[in-house]
Amino acid sequence: MNNLRTHNGRVPVGTNDPDHPIRLVDFPTQAEFNQLYGNRVTGESLGRYYAMLSARAAGATLTAVARDYGITKERVRQIEAKFLRMMTKTARASETLKP
Repeated sequence: MNNLRTHNGRVPVGTNDPDHPIRLVDFPTQAEFNQLYGNRVTGESLGRYYAMLSARAAGATLTAVARDYGITKERVRQIEAKFLRMMTKTARASETLKP
């Protein structure tokens, strides 16, 4: 299962290596997160997204995060899924750039 909660604060990202299709990387800092999202969302949303995803990485359930932010569990899941896709895309791009 690919989600933040089940990986003890680490982020599962896909790789280009068929022998090791997923690897775990450290959860990004706020600055790295801001760079990852760039101008895709407003500054206010950026802080909320980071807080939500940090809570998930720390072990919070979808229900708890949804309740804390006044949104549905499905919306939390969607935000998390988009984050994981973005992390995978970034990780694969960095693998391609390695000498």
